[in-house]
Amino acid sequence: MTPDRLAQDLQRSLNELRQERERTQQLMAELDRQNAELDRLRSSVHRESNSRLLAEEALDETRDRLQLAVDAAGLALWDWQLPAKQVFLTARWGEMVGDIVMDAYWDVGDLAARVHPDDAVAMQAHQAALLSGATQRAVIQHRTRTPGGWLWIESHAIVAEHDSRGKPLRLMGTLADISERQQAQHDSNRARELAEQASRAKSEFLANISHEVRTPLNALMGLTRMLMDSPLNVEQASWLNLMDSSAHALLALLNDILDLSRIEAGKLDVENVRFNLRQTIEEAVGPYAEQARNKPLTWQLVLAPDLPQAVMGDPGRLRQVLGNLMSNALKFTPRGGHIAVRATVVPAAAGQPASLQLQVQDSGVGIAKKHQAGIFDAFTQADASTARRFGGSGLGLAICARLARLMGGEIRLASELGQGSTFALILPLRLAPTSTGDGPLSGHMELREVAQAGPRYAGLVVLLAEDNPVNELMMRQLLLRLGCTVRVARGGAQAVALWEQGGVELILMDVQMPGMSGLEATQKIRELETRRRYNRTPIVAVTANAMSGDREQCLAAGMDGYAPKPVSPQALMAEMDRVLKRPAGRSPAPTTPLAGAPAILLAAAAPAAEPVRATASPEAIDVDKLRRRLDGDEATLKQLAMAMRSDLAQRQAAMQRALVARDTAAAVAHAHGLKGSLGSMTAERGARLAKGLELAARSGDWPLFERVLPLMQIEAQQIDQALGKLLAEAGHDLFDTPASNTQH
Repeated sequence: MTPDRLAQDLQRSLNELRQERERTQQLMAELDRQNAELDRLRSSVHRESNSRLLAEEALDETRDRLQLAVDAAGLALWDWQLPAKQVFLTARWGEMVGDIVMDAYWDVGDLAARVHPDDAVAMQAHQAALLSGATQRAVIQHRTRTPGGWLWIESHAIVAEHDSRGKPLRLMGTLADISERQQAQHDSNRARELAEQASRAKSEFLANISHEVRTPLNALMGLTRMLMDSPLNVEQASWLNLMDSSAHALLALLNDILDLSRIEAGKLDVENVRFNLRQTIEEAVGPYAEQARNKPLTWQLVLAPDLPQAVMGDPGRLRQVLGNLMSNALKFTPRGGHIAVRATVVPAAAGQPASLQLQVQDSGVGIAKKHQAGIFDAFTQADASTARRFGGSGLGLAICARLARLMGGEIRLASELGQGSTFALILPLRLAPTSTGDGPLSGHMELREVAQAGPRYAGLVVLLAEDNPVNELMMRQLLLRLGCTVRVARGGAQAVALWEQGGVELILMDVQMPGMSGLEATQKIRELETRRRYNRTPIVAVTANAMSGDREQCLAAGMDGYAPKPVSPQALMAEMDRVLKRPAGRSPAPTTPLAGAPAILLAAAAPAAEPVRATASPEAIDVDKLRRRLDGDEATLKQLAMAMRSDLAQRQAAMQRALVARDTAAAVAHAHGLKGSLGSMTAERGARLAKGLELAARSGDWPLFERVLPLMQIEAQQIDQALGKLLAEAGHDLFDTPASNTQH
């Protein structure tokens, strides 16, 4: 072998070796790459393994928490794989129903058989909705049978899996024992029912008490006004003024109690009408200003110049609040003290609208800080000595505070013991056109109001349906003073019968009467009007029912108006004017009285005399009218005077004997006869008293008869003196005041 050949072989071997080395390096590089990938895969597997372990641990932890929550909530879990006939239930279910406490499968039919029959229909409806796919969730409350009785269960259900067509394949949910919750709800419902029953009983009690108190109070106030219009000496007039003020105080207390009840029941509404603010404030505080000056106290009323005249709100409730605050200021301020009332406008600021501020400031006893927090609570006063020293029920400020809230405002108090008090009533200020309202009047003012009514009611035929003889007497005398012709019905059936006779222009209807009530009588009259196509007769309810809803009940029965007892004359006249569609305070053009009209009607249409006199009334008999009636026949006049004096003395003695013997027939006969003779002699007051005696005797009300008889005897003295004066002028005074001999 030649050297060149060897060199070539060597060179080729070197090249091959080099190539092998390169291939080896490539393989080593690939091997390194594969090792690196293997290491990466090992690391990834390790991480995935760790993540799975962590996930499993988290899942276990979540499962444990869920189980703890389920156990703490006392829930049983259920799982229903459709269409299997068994449901998986956890051990808690067995504990609930008093069975084996373990996880188990329960037969669907057995579970359905445990459901209370009253709940089965609803249970089946929910189950059908879930199985059909109509709903995905459901909450069902039902009772299930246990060895100890019925157990209330609340079941929550959800569709957990669906097939490709959306049909449910699996239902899951929870079961909870809600027996305690149901019992608590039952107890709550029962408590609410009892509270509502108590509230209804309270309202009914207050309605009955209101009616029972208002009926005698109506008679008391009415008779007091009648007596005020009779001849009185100074002492009697003073007593009657005290009676009148006491009756008004009792009425105010009754209204306070009813207002508080209505407020607590949420049945007291406030008006939103136009009224004159300045006039309302002046009217509200005016009567108290006179009382302050009489005490004496320094009095001041300050109305800001920018105070608007016309606003929107409830003038009646505003008067009520101001009246209560003024009454307290007068009561708790000693003689020589100071009371100031200020009305100002608080401008709008910081997003707050403008408001009205009414301050009542006094220099009275003041209120200690510890008592101020509860001063606006019902039946609360500053301390126990307050009621003893000053009186009062503790309702005034409670009602004021609640009325202020109802009107959208509030009452604030600033006071120091011994330094006086300042009550500030703050109300929203709403501007509006002017409108005014009238408040209640005192006895003398009401009598003057009746006198000023003039002849605008003269000849009006009024049917008075009233079963209480005292109220009938009072109402009838008031109507006669107004010039009305009065027909009286003692019950609803009689009222309908008298109405059917025709000629009735107005009906004043009591509500609570024996037999047919006033509501039933009204409905009967409205039915007859419709059937016979009669014109509608106005009907005004005059009733002691003054609770919330009574007015609406009367109007719903077909009545046109409503006047609660005690009836004030001006309130009754206002309601009569309203239903008769007459302008209030205006009298029709004067007309000539019909020939032959009853004397008492003609006398009642005339202006009334002064209500109280300290000496004998020269108008016990209208001599001039009597002369006109006799065409100036003096001889006949003297004969009538002598006969009247004799008859007056005899009938008084006879009525006194009838009272002692309780002889109804005799009392009625003599009172009726005296009524007629006095009416003929133009002794209208005496005739009215005789009529009252007749009514009292007819009703068997001997206590009333006994109270009215002395008034009749006093009036008889006045009549006898007038007759004696008439006869003395002609030299024919043959009787030495025989009527005075019957006075006891």
